[in-house]
Amino acid sequence: MKKLFAIAAISSMAIWALGQDTYHTNLLSGLQTNYGLPAGTWVLNNTESANLNADYWWGDINASNQSIADQPFSQKVQIAINSAGTNQWDAGYGIHNIQQISSGSACLLVIWLRTPSSPAQVSLFVENTSTYEKEVYLTFDLTEQWTQFLIPFDANQTYAADGLSVGLHLAWLQQSVEIGGLAVLNYGTSLSIDDLPNQTNNDQYGGWEIDAPWRAAAAERIEQLRKANLTIKVQNADGSPIPGALVEVEMLRHEYAFGSAVVSRLFAGNNGQNNTYETKLLDLDGEGHGFNWVVFENALKWPGWEQNWITSKPETANAVQWLRDHDIQIRGHNLVWPGWSNLPPDIEDHQDDPAYIENRIFNHIEEITTYPGIEGNIAEWDVLNEITTNRDLEYALQGQPGYVTGREIYVKIFEKLAEVDPNTKTYINDYVTISQANTGGGLYDLKKQFAQELIDAGVQLDGIGFQGHIGGFPTSIYDVKSILDDFYTTFGTTAKITEYDTNEAIDDELAATYLRDFLTLVFSHPSTDGFMMWGFWDGAHWHGNAPMFYQDWTLKPAGSAFIDLVYNDWWTEESGMTDANGTYSLRGFKGAYKITIDCGNELLVDTIELKHNTILTKLGSDVSVGVDHLDQSSDVVIYPNPADTFFIIEKNGRYPLLVRIYDSSGKEVYVSQLMADKTTIPVTFAPGTYEVLIESQGKLIRTEKMVIQR
Repeated sequence: MKKLFAIAAISSMAIWALGQDTYHTNLLSGLQTNYGLPAGTWVLNNTESANLNADYWWGDINASNQSIADQPFSQKVQIAINSAGTNQWDAGYGIHNIQQISSGSACLLVIWLRTPSSPAQVSLFVENTSTYEKEVYLTFDLTEQWTQFLIPFDANQTYAADGLSVGLHLAWLQQSVEIGGLAVLNYGTSLSIDDLPNQTNNDQYGGWEIDAPWRAAAAERIEQLRKANLTIKVQNADGSPIPGALVEVEMLRHEYAFGSAVVSRLFAGNNGQNNTYETKLLDLDGEGHGFNWVVFENALKWPGWEQNWITSKPETANAVQWLRDHDIQIRGHNLVWPGWSNLPPDIEDHQDDPAYIENRIFNHIEEITTYPGIEGNIAEWDVLNEITTNRDLEYALQGQPGYVTGREIYVKIFEKLAEVDPNTKTYINDYVTISQANTGGGLYDLKKQFAQELIDAGVQLDGIGFQGHIGGFPTSIYDVKSILDDFYTTFGTTAKITEYDTNEAIDDELAATYLRDFLTLVFSHPSTDGFMMWGFWDGAHWHGNAPMFYQDWTLKPAGSAFIDLVYNDWWTEESGMTDANGTYSLRGFKGAYKITIDCGNELLVDTIELKHNTILTKLGSDVSVGVDHLDQSSDVVIYPNPADTFFIIEKNGRYPLLVRIYDSSGKEVYVSQLMADKTTIPVTFAPGTYEVLIESQGKLIRTEKMVIQR
């Protein structure tokens, strides 16, 4: 962007610039020429050498200052990070401000970065030196080319000298990073950050290309996984076909969960009733298409529940009942978030008393799950939230009687929920993978370790929640798939994107493009059953930057992308005449449907759930619905059979299944314990006939011949 502003007189400019070096002088001139910016004041030193004398680094790092030619800057910092850390901040580079910054000041961070050898990943921060409260936090990959970044930010508070830190967290990988031209300009309150250039180079995330190879594969998976055949047979009472009958098939809702976090006080007649908010929940596009799932942002969090943060308990129950009355499913978020700041304060006060903590937790679980209006209405709970980084409860119990690691309390929490609310699905939820563009090591591995501990302890873990708070540099689509693949291969559990939104550093058009790509990949993945935004309207969003609607309820580009995919591209509405055999067939997206059959002298209207290949037969005045090629009397179904690249096993019970597959010679080619209600098994063995044996609780419950063909 380029905007013009009055520039101070040349004589004043010369006095202001006194002592600054060539790099800073040229940077200022370039910002004036290219963007019409006024002078501003330097927040750091106004020479490269002074900044390099004032900077610092920490962690397993070797760093040196070096001269460099043929760049706008003349000196660089070369850093070798010798080992990856548990956290990205375990190694880093920084510098403090030397000039005060007043609250509300518009500032511009300038930095050049490269890596001598890929891969390299860094997190760029601007933060309070004491509290670590962030003004800027962006995570991105580096290339081998020097790249300039221009990052505007508004100071959220006043910073005295040495009160602000600018730098990089570097412990993502064992890697090499080079830094040059670091500067921060303060323009005060005469400008806003919208007046400043924003050059983040964040639009070319992994898989962004229109011809990227992941797109065709995702489309094929969507066709196979998210759709089913529907055959409608229209016959007279004597079984003779009725050709030429008009059949209309109208989709009512998806089987897949498409939803958002909601604020309980804004609807259902509660204390902050907002009629537009309520209407949009049910009708996002003006065509009657709304969310089929929601999650309360704060009302069901433990302190929020007890302290009436958002709504009183009766009002929260009222909101739950309103949602269920409108056929919207509800996620519970969350039962236990085990950091002191996310628990009621008396838990920390009694941290040396395991019996008190256990009773307090168990009483809370029983109270909230059995509360009138809430009981039986929560489809699934985030039983534990962010246990990789919220470890106060774990550490407090560690070493106490009955607690070796302290994490034994997590098993007890799952067991208590299973006792008082056995029908709800159970999840653990965290941000340390997709949100952080993190594909291994540190917190990523810890999330897997803690999930495995729960499974090994015998708890029923139905799903794993992946928060999707996408940073200023969108997570590679390939990395999203890699993360989902890894967890699905390891645990076989259902995955859900639980908290999707994008950083303000992503502009509106990029937010739309990325949401379309991210949602397409997620919808195509066999492990997932849902995608939840973390708020859909700027007026009720934790960062005022929701995916769907601006403050004035104008639809955002990302909102249009969501509607186009979910209610157009992935929506089935068809009609046609039965053929000579009285049959009308289609392939539709899985979900609920209204079926209208007009035989000329008779009109039939019915609703069905399309989950598998289904046959609906109208015989005279009777209608029957059957599932094609599936044994409905069993609690386990296997399809398709024959299979090509994958087949699916679905179960209706809470117990895990042990699946063994043998080839014609009796050799075991596959064995796995399946936790999820629906598991997609990739075919990695040769074409032929196989025997599938399914065990539950030590007993053989199902055998089936499976034909694999190419």
